[in-house]
Amino acid sequence: MTVIDDIVLRDATIDDADAMGMLVLALMKRWIAPDCTQEGVARLVASAAPGKIEERLHEGHRHVVAQYGGRIVGVAALRLPSHLYWLFVADDMQRRGIARGLWNAVRTSAMADAPVTVNASLHALEMYRRLGFEASASMRFEHGIRTVPMAWIPRT
Repeated sequence: MTVIDDIVLRDATIDDADAMGMLVLALMKRWIAPDCTQEGVARLVASAAPGKIEERLHEGHRHVVAQYGGRIVGVAALRLPSHLYWLFVADDMQRRGIARGLWNAVRTSAMADAPVTVNASLHALEMYRRLGFEASASMRFEHGIRTVPMAWIPRT
């Protein structure tokens, strides 16, 4: 467990699935859905369902939450061995180092010396660049969702 200015970073549990899903869904609808088709939005919504989150937790994928005042304000998920699936921070809690803290927490679970990949939403490109990710391909449009494949390469 890590603390950043009264914000606690900890491993997520099954009990966090509903709160994680609500946060991620609200942020997806605001920041990602406008660049998606109806099919893409449906896929995003399905991925944030508590049952899907519980399934990923049971599969052993690393999920870390940021908690402030009893409220989950950030979520990071690393689909093992090395794909960053989610990195979301509540709008009112951004610019406090939470995303970087979440990223650092899940990065430790990635396969050693392997690049960590992410399919970045158009809105999040600059944030991923600040975390050290670089575009690994041009923007793509798959299943109704626009993303830019990016990778973080460990420095040895």
